[in-house]
This record gives sequence, C-alpha cells and structure tokens, in this order.
Amino acid sequence: MRAVLLCVLLGSTLAIAQPLPARDTADVGPRGSWSVGVFNPLRIAVHEGVELQTHPLLFFVAPNVDARFSLVRSPLRLTAEAGLSMPTFAMRLVKGYLFPNWATSQNDIGWMLIPRAGLLLSGNVLEHDVWTLRADAAFRLPLGPNSATPLNSFLTPLDLVLAAPLTGFRSRVGGAYDHAFNDRLRLRGELNLYVTGSQGHLLVSGQDVGSIASISPLVLTAHVGVDIAVFQHSRITAGVLWANADQGATRVDMGADGFSERVRVRSNDFLPTLDFIWEGF
Repeated sequence: MRAVLLCVLLGSTLAIAQPLPARDTADVGPRGSWSVGVFNPLRIAVHEGVELQTHPLLFFVAPNVDARFSLVRSPLRLTAEAGLSMPTFAMRLVKGYLFPNWATSQNDIGWMLIPRAGLLLSGNVLEHDVWTLRADAAFRLPLGPNSATPLNSFLTPLDLVLAAPLTGFRSRVGGAYDHAFNDRLRLRGELNLYVTGSQGHLLVSGQDVGSIASISPLVLTAHVGVDIAVFQHSRITAGVLWANADQGATRVDMGADGFSERVRVRSNDFLPTLDFIWEGF
C-alpha cells in the first residue's frame, strides 16, 4: 500500500516538472511520440513532422486513418491533414437503431469512402498559451448504389459525425484558445461552424411542406474544458459541449393578424465530455 501511494505521489511530482502541453493544435510531435485516449484518437509520430492517427474503438468496424504533415514549424506552426475512412460496416451494424428506414429495406446501406482534408495554424501567446485556427472538409465517395438520407437525430454531435456519409459533405472552420494556469492545469475553449450537405425538408404531419421549410445545413458548436495532469504523461479531460442546429423543431406563435402561426426554432444540445489520455515519448 505504501509503495502504491509513493508511486502516485512521485507521478504527481513528475507531472509538475514539465508544463502540460496543449492538445489539438498544429504541433506535430517528435518521431516516436504517441498519445491515445479512451475516445481521443491514437496518434503516432512515424517521422519528424509526420503523424498518423486513427480511432481504435472504431477501426475494426469503420477503418479510418489520418495523416498529419508539418509544413511550417516555428514560430507559427502550419499542419496539413489528409484522411480516409469507410463507415459502411459500422452503419450496417446499427441500422435497426440509428437507421430505422433501412431496418427492413432491401436497399441496404451502400459502400462508401469518406476522404477528408484540412489545415491547422497555431501560434503561442505569452509563454505556454496556444491559439489554433482550423479548416477541414470531408465528402462522400460512393462505391455503388446509395440511398443515404440525413439522420436528423435528437443529438446534433451524432448528426455531425455522420454528416459526410449521409448528406455527402461536411466542412468546418473554427478556432480554439488553450490557456495554461500552471504546469498541471489547462483551460481550452473552442468554437466551430459546420456546413453539411442538404438536410432535407421539414415534414409536418408526414407531409413535406416545400423548399421554404428546408432544414438549415449550418451548425454551430462550442466546447469548454479543462485538462488536468495525473502523472507525467497522462491527463484527465472534462468539459461541456454546446451545439446549435436546425433539427426541424417548431413552435406556435400568435401572429400580428391574431392567428396562430408555426415558427421554426433552432435546437440547443448540451453534452458533458470526459476522457483519459496517455502520452509517450
């Protein structure tokens, strides 16, 4: 018991020896460095200025890989990203739950590839604060017949994950600021604007009410979270994600003419985020 307590105290002391680095920036780690979380991707630097990343939990049902190439390294850092994924098998596994229209349909979810490309630009403020700007886009490359339609679920983050496979396109522009309180605690704020492919039309009593009621493809998200060092090369991340989107919701208001009218409203989702991340050098 004393040995375990000593290891914990020693690990906490070692964590103070070096500042906790910012995450999700344009920085590419030195060759041989790696990081992985329960939900964060596995990222490995295979060469100086080159990283590969994948999501281990999804890899065997939705093969995916991204490559990150450092283009400019100091003082501003510019990094290009390119990736490819195949989500069809994972989508078929949950088609009776997330995709009820496909549950009994003879027209199965088609095979597809999702190419992705992006750019990140980061710079330092003060000694350890980091700002990051990013832009990326993903689109659907069908490998056969495909009857994909928007999910329009009750959770906007899930809609964003599946936007490229189901609507054919998803782009993002955004920025983040990462502030270091001390060697063991960081605060990160991020704001993103997404544009997806066509989300279809609003249905009222099962009827399509026309293009005037098209669901907006614009989605705004914000995330605020903290990173807390546990040991020298591990951390806990916790935060809150807010997403604002048009999910086809409406409310009834009284118009100027004294008659009630149906008004479109955007929906707001708030979700907690939590992860544990390991790092190695």
